[in-house]
Amino acid sequence: MFNFFASKFIDDYKNYKKPFIRLKLISLSSIIGILINIVLVIFKLIVGFSTNSAAIINDGFNNLSDSLVSLMALVGSKLSQKPADKEHPFGHGRGESLISLLVGILIMYVGAKLFINALHHYASDDKTIFSSLAMLVLVLSILAKIYIYFLNKKLYNKLDSDLNFGVMADARNDILATTGIILGAIIEKYFNIKVDAIMGLILAGFVFTPGLDLFKQSAGYLLGERVDPEIENRVGEIILDNDFIIGYHSLRIHEYGKGHLDGSVDVEIAENLSLFVAHKIVTDIQRKIKDKIGLNLSIHMDPTYSLIMTDKVRDEIKKIEIQAKNDYEDF
Repeated sequence: MFNFFASKFIDDYKNYKKPFIRLKLISLSSIIGILINIVLVIFKLIVGFSTNSAAIINDGFNNLSDSLVSLMALVGSKLSQKPADKEHPFGHGRGESLISLLVGILIMYVGAKLFINALHHYASDDKTIFSSLAMLVLVLSILAKIYIYFLNKKLYNKLDSDLNFGVMADARNDILATTGIILGAIIEKYFNIKVDAIMGLILAGFVFTPGLDLFKQSAGYLLGERVDPEIENRVGEIILDNDFIIGYHSLRIHEYGKGHLDGSVDVEIAENLSLFVAHKIVTDIQRKIKDKIGLNLSIHMDPTYSLIMTDKVRDEIKKIEIQAKNDYEDF
């Protein structure tokens, strides 16, 4: 179903490695999540209040929070699509993580409220009355959440989006929690034990935990976590794959949203190269890193040693000079 809507509303939707297409796919998944959760909220609240079930009512409000999460994910993806401007020269890519942080706070708040509501229900004398309709709504809810889980798991693996990860984890917990509600209702019916309120407490924990995880993950990113060391290693390999650079230091890479990397580095280059040749060497490295990794890297040259000018070295330098002149002529 998702691929059908993606093909209808997103041009070139299969090219998900493009940052713009990636954000479009996140937006579409958010819209689908909003619609599904709104339907679940309506049915669960109707059934929950009619059966006096704290667990189903809590589950319904949990779906309401899921709708808000999907709505915020939609806002975050739209914000991240805004181009760079004077005030934000590196774009708005971190808007996705900012919204993820707010989503984590919202989920934790809802989890705390549900915990308090379940305690009140446990202390009261109200009895839960389950019907076949209630069971049907819960089973359909599980099926809907299974779809949301696998959809967002697939998108998370493809797009590496914290928003999709949060929705995926939340859907997984909903599946477990709603299954627990069904089991609790059966136990309460035959053993006259207030399992429903206990299940409500458990559900509150299921809601709160992924919110806390998402909050910590988003906060770490916004505070400036180190990028994947594998990226740093690949950058280093490209820099050192050159006969005139013997080392590098002060490599710093910053991520301004998925797919938007900027950084700087100092490279140790021969001091007796002409500025013309040295500039050509550095420019080629920058282009290669941009093409292979997608990193905009600023390179500072540190002249730290002298080349021994053998015939082989002179020939290689001559080739670089010719290539540089051709580049300037093409430009």
